[in-house]
Amino acid sequence: MVNFLKKIPAGTFLVPLLLSALLYTLWPNLFRIGGVTEALLGGTSTNFIIGMLTFCSGLMIDFSEIGALFKRHGILVLVKIAISFAVSLLYMNIFGQEGIFGISALAFTVGMFSMNPAVYIALVSEYGKKQDQAAFALTALFSIPVFPMLTYAVAGSGEVDWMPIVSTFIPLIIGIVLGNLDKDFNSIFGTGVTVLTPILGWNLGQSMNLVEALQSGLPGIILCLFFYLLMSPLFIVDYKVLKNDGIVGLSMTTAAGSSTAFPAVIAASSSVLMTYVPSAVAQLLTLAIITIVLTPIITRYHYSRVYPNH
Repeated sequence: MVNFLKKIPAGTFLVPLLLSALLYTLWPNLFRIGGVTEALLGGTSTNFIIGMLTFCSGLMIDFSEIGALFKRHGILVLVKIAISFAVSLLYMNIFGQEGIFGISALAFTVGMFSMNPAVYIALVSEYGKKQDQAAFALTALFSIPVFPMLTYAVAGSGEVDWMPIVSTFIPLIIGIVLGNLDKDFNSIFGTGVTVLTPILGWNLGQSMNLVEALQSGLPGIILCLFFYLLMSPLFIVDYKVLKNDGIVGLSMTTAAGSSTAFPAVIAASSSVLMTYVPSAVAQLLTLAIITIVLTPIITRYHYSRVYPNH
């Protein structure tokens, strides 16, 4: 079974997620029975698992390597933010909240800012370097709705809560401090990423209804095309400009299933946006499922070209 998972790109994350999503689609409350079963398998522990992964990634960061980490990963995160912010405001100004091709500005904005830290950690664990895993906390910033909320605040249609960003960095900082005070902490938590990745995949699947994703139809697929087109600079900057292998840039081109919760959060501060929430949720779910499956395949293909002897 394990050997089979290893043959699939990001298989230790992707297979549990898809199996979980299938079960959730057929029987949404199968594991919602309370107690330890629901905590482990019911999708209620996602934030805890992400917090632990952030802590474990912090343990991998050596103070002497922080500069190199931000020189590559920090730049790519800034590229992601800049592109998403610019194209989202442009989309609103040109097409209004109604959008085009059935894709509202709400769905477009949340989609452009979405990034799946779980797929990122799965791919860089398999194809990247140890330092790439340490950047997990940076990618986790996109698992909270602060950036699309900031975009709507600038557009005059929302408010921003900065506390989620502070909350994301606290376990990272604790991990960095402990990891640099005593390297032996890695002997305790060093396998945390490997252990938690399939558990995170399963828990994320417990919020993905495959039927709802199919119901988004053509707009969901078009949103996916927009996403890959507009996020392609991540790979270009990583591979061509920064002269790296491009694995990190590609690993950042996935959308998170958790982003389906963001439209309702953003619309809570503007009743005008509530109309677009149902369609945005379906389209974002389609975006997440397609990119979660397709990006690992693209990344593996690129890896085989860059490192043909591996």
